[in-house]
Amino acid sequence: MKNIIFILLFVLGATVAHGQEVYNSSGKANYKNKKKQKGYDPDRLVLGGGMNLGFGSGYANVGISPIVGYRITKHFSAGVGLGYQYYKYPSYLDPFNNYYYTYMNIIYPSVWTRLFVYRNLFLSAGYEYDFITRKEPLDRFANLNQTKLSVTNQCLLIGVGIRQPIAGRVSFYGELFYDALQGKYSPYPIGSPGLRFGIAAGL
Repeated sequence: MKNIIFILLFVLGATVAHGQEVYNSSGKANYKNKKKQKGYDPDRLVLGGGMNLGFGSGYANVGISPIVGYRITKHFSAGVGLGYQYYKYPSYLDPFNNYYYTYMNIIYPSVWTRLFVYRNLFLSAGYEYDFITRKEPLDRFANLNQTKLSVTNQCLLIGVGIRQPIAGRVSFYGELFYDALQGKYSPYPIGSPGLRFGIAAGL
């Protein structure tokens, strides 16, 4: 009787151990697929950063925005970021054809999402809360000295982009976006899309 119980337990144990092995489509035991990890998976972590750059007719827009995020599903990622942007544009032209400029230094925390809809093509959405320091002409006619003020602004950025894998899990991406809120102090010109490039590991 004891021998029979021992044999049954041995067979049951071997069956359970065999059932835990995961094989690929070839059916060969030497080519096992990695079991899906439950909970937090460091392989899904997204690290990277973007850069925007624009010039023309006295206008300048330069910024950098490191990000960190998590690939929630195969096609959907989300995360947070912290960026800095320098912005300059001509705000006044006097009768002698002299330009006077407005300057902005912007620091902004953000949240972002990306949804891959077809291969390397993705849709994006992000929210920024801008802390802005502005310097602009005080008075166009009497005193053209610069005045300094601090303001805040909110941006809702909707865009579309494309990813180009470089090596391993590292990819280069380009993104065209538009500020849907268009607040009074938005650093993104009304009616004009913004362009951003970046590198990310894990997308």
